Amino acid sequence: MKTKFERIVSATLVLSLTTALGASETTALWLFDEPEWLYPSHTIDSSVGLDSPMVMGLGGTLTQGKWGNALSTKPHPPVDIPDHGEETASLNRLAVPAGRTQEPLTWHNANFAALMTGGERHLRKQVGFVNPTDTDLNLGDFDWTVEFWLRPDSKAKGDGVVFEIGKSPRGENDQTTRLTVNARSGTFAFSNAKAGSSVTLNGAAKQLKGKSWSHFAFTYQSNNDTLSLFANGQKIESTTVKVKRLESGDESYMSLGRDGLWKKPLAGILDELRFSKGLVYTDDFKVPDSFAPEVPEFELAEGVPLRFGEDSPKKGTLNFGHSKHVFWDDSLLESSKGLTFNTHQPKYIERVVEGLLGQVRKHLTVIEDEQGMIRIYHGVADDYLGIRVSHDGVNFVAPDTGYHWKGDKNVVIPEAAPMGRPMIDPNGPPEHRWKYVSGLEGRGVYLYTSPDGWKWKRHRTAVLPFRSGSQSSLYYDEQRQLYVGFQRTGHPMTAGGGTSREFVISETNDVFSPWPVNPLTQAEAKKIAETRPLRYPIPWWMDNGPLTPGDFSVEMPTVFAPDDKIDPGGSGIYVPKAMKYPWAEDAYISFPAMYYDYEEPQQPLNRRILYHPSYKKGSGTMESHVAVSRDGVSWKRFTRPAYIPMAKYQGRDIHQIYMTEGMIRRGDEIWQYFYGQEEYHSPAVRNKAGNAIYRAVQRLDGFVSADSPYESEVTVMTRPFTFDGNRLELNIDTGALGYALVGILDENGKPIPGFESDNCIWINGNYVTHKVEWLNPKADLSEVSAQGANEMRHSTVNIDNATVSDLSSLAGKTIRLQLRMRGTSLYAMQFAK
Repeated sequence: MKTKFERIVSATLVLSLTTALGASETTALWLFDEPEWLYPSHTIDSSVGLDSPMVMGLGGTLTQGKWGNALSTKPHPPVDIPDHGEETASLNRLAVPAGRTQEPLTWHNANFAALMTGGERHLRKQVGFVNPTDTDLNLGDFDWTVEFWLRPDSKAKGDGVVFEIGKSPRGENDQTTRLTVNARSGTFAFSNAKAGSSVTLNGAAKQLKGKSWSHFAFTYQSNNDTLSLFANGQKIESTTVKVKRLESGDESYMSLGRDGLWKKPLAGILDELRFSKGLVYTDDFKVPDSFAPEVPEFELAEGVPLRFGEDSPKKGTLNFGHSKHVFWDDSLLESSKGLTFNTHQPKYIERVVEGLLGQVRKHLTVIEDEQGMIRIYHGVADDYLGIRVSHDGVNFVAPDTGYHWKGDKNVVIPEAAPMGRPMIDPNGPPEHRWKYVSGLEGRGVYLYTSPDGWKWKRHRTAVLPFRSGSQSSLYYDEQRQLYVGFQRTGHPMTAGGGTSREFVISETNDVFSPWPVNPLTQAEAKKIAETRPLRYPIPWWMDNGPLTPGDFSVEMPTVFAPDDKIDPGGSGIYVPKAMKYPWAEDAYISFPAMYYDYEEPQQPLNRRILYHPSYKKGSGTMESHVAVSRDGVSWKRFTRPAYIPMAKYQGRDIHQIYMTEGMIRRGDEIWQYFYGQEEYHSPAVRNKAGNAIYRAVQRLDGFVSADSPYESEVTVMTRPFTFDGNRLELNIDTGALGYALVGILDENGKPIPGFESDNCIWINGNYVTHKVEWLNPKADLSEVSAQGANEMRHSTVNIDNATVSDLSSLAGKTIRLQLRMRGTSLYAMQFAK
């Protein structure tokens, strides 16, 4: 198994090109196709070759390019960057260290355009920079090609940097390899300090003094030290120059658009910068189109429109077809007086995987594959993604996938991306049938695809260029024809001054391209903070410093958050675990992990003292709630009873509970799984042996029900609707002493003869699927009607035709249901065929 560094340098994706002199391969390719609004500190990815991200600085922006977007040295709009004491190092000006001449990098001097660096170790760096002097970006005495598109600005004065690679420390020496352009004079200049060489090329003056996009390529043939310049596919100049690799430096850097002191801004716009090892071009050539990988074409699966969404009609006739309706709220009911809606805990819980010893991440996903195998995806060592499988949902094994890492043989994604939810996408195409969206290290949220869920490919441009602090949910909503994700924001602030853990919603109809985001200026964020407390700094992208992206702020709508009206102070949504319910339309469900924070500032001492080591607890506790929705945007959360409470399970006191994403159906049961920890959050005492995965067995559709009181009968009526089917089935539990009766009314609310509620066969029992029947008005029931209780018990009267359940005659007609219930829980209804 290769080390992390070896995987980066060997390039997981190589673009090979055959030329007259042999093969060349792409070292790195920056397309600059991240969104135009990309914040400083956020990532620009290499799409091919080296996994070599760069970050944007205050001295650059993205703009419309030749192909998609491109890099400009137009500075980011000005922001106020105040000093902030010792709390945030990147917001403070720092003194020049002894023996150095350059001030350390902070937000006060982060005026680069795009940068990767091994230096600046006082800052958080979580994007996975490579050391450019240890790669073939470090141009030397081997065959190489550098090419790019440039739209020059001939009005600008002086030399502007295309790229500069420097040996550490930055700005402290002249050990650089650099390409500059002077559009006004129509020249390029290439220099290489290690060889002591510098050369000026003036053959492209016509293109550089114009205003149009041109493609430029520089090739270096090492056997004769020849540097050639191609402009728009024509070789226009060759010269002799020595080139040697720079010595490796542990603080080496690569800067685009500006030099290592953030001076010499490029006069123009740069697009699709590609470094290749080998001679891509030797003679005149046809100028290539974009090097960007093709975006797969697919059609979005379409479901029925939402019946109860925010924009759905509130009056009129609903069309149910034969869809199931779950009674999670009163959306179908025209009148619901006397009913309450309540949640139900699982009926059985057992431990199924233990001995984890902390190697399994607490954010898991369960999914059933096309062959009926149950898979649990989870993080393993170093946050790689692993898998366990089971045929029966109880006995799980860790299969040997061929990827081995630190003792784990069940790795499916060999990089730090454990924070997502694998899904089988109904939209395909086959090679991308499985999809997974996860934060990667600290650089952004990325899309992975797979034909089978075993071998995954990361798409190299982040779909959401934010550092991700928790699990990213993902599902496809066929009713809205959108891919939906939920991402945690840590920017909101509690009333006590702590972090309010909340989740925003992200939606897109193109899962492969960067997802829509409403970027915020500093002024806009400050305006929001006037009515909604936000943490310092503002804007939030400053929080992690210039070399690591900021977390999500409030660029997208917040849909999961603690509710001051019902939740105690210092509560938080640790992760929502939201999904579209698979077995009913217009139904969305989540199982938020609710966090109770002992260390919440400004809470009373007698609460905060629980965090003291002498109590041997930690920073807080966690339980799972249920929340339901009709559109995936507006949610109602049920607080009590907690869906999975903090409790003792098979002899272990569990203080943290994290539901898995996903659920499995087996007949009339739903199987869910959760990660349970004996440890408290941020525990004072470690006990990894107490971590385990549990299975929770729930009734089909059994999460929430419409409940009628035991003491009296309640009558409710539905909105008018049409249906397609021949019988009505209910998921219902009346208990031993409760009952339910169903009447069918016409569109004017009048009982339809033969289907009156007084004619309904008494519903008494606990049924997941119960066919509703009525006394047959055409049957002669006089003989059985006259029988007493003892006679009825021993009756030999034939009642084969005594009841009716066939509703075919009403299919397609507008009806209402009248429901009379006492002591009953009604879970769902469906008109079946």
